[in-house]
Amino acid sequence: MNKGEFENLKARFGDDIATWPAPFRQEATLFLAAHRGAAISDDEKLDHLVLEATTTPTDERVLDRHVMARVAKSRRRMFGLTIDPRSWSIPATATSMALVITVFAASGYLAAGKEQDISDDALLAFAVGVPPSELAATSIFTQEKGGRP
Repeated sequence: MNKGEFENLKARFGDDIATWPAPFRQEATLFLAAHRGAAISDDEKLDHLVLEATTTPTDERVLDRHVMARVAKSRRRMFGLTIDPRSWSIPATATSMALVITVFAASGYLAAGKEQDISDDALLAFAVGVPPSELAATSIFTQEKGGRP
């Protein structure tokens, strides 16, 4: 028997070899004994491994202890403080936002240049409601009297 014949018989009689007719069952058993790895598909191998894993006796208490030990290890201490992302997320977010606002404010002042005060002529023109160019000819501040240039 080869793999093709085995697959044909499997499609004809079903996956359970025990229900096959006697002569085919005997040939299939011999074929499986000789070619166990080649006779079954990957899905059947996986099913077989899962079945073996479920029938293997396990000690649930040992598994629980291992899981709890891993959980306890994940809460490491640094400088006496517990590093827990849930408890640090709000203060870290607030601090980072304050830092971003401070950096943007400082960069705005730096981008504006060194001369930050508005000339008195521009303020007076704004108060009067005229463009600063019209008010420049009639300025009350002159350099001789100590006004700004």
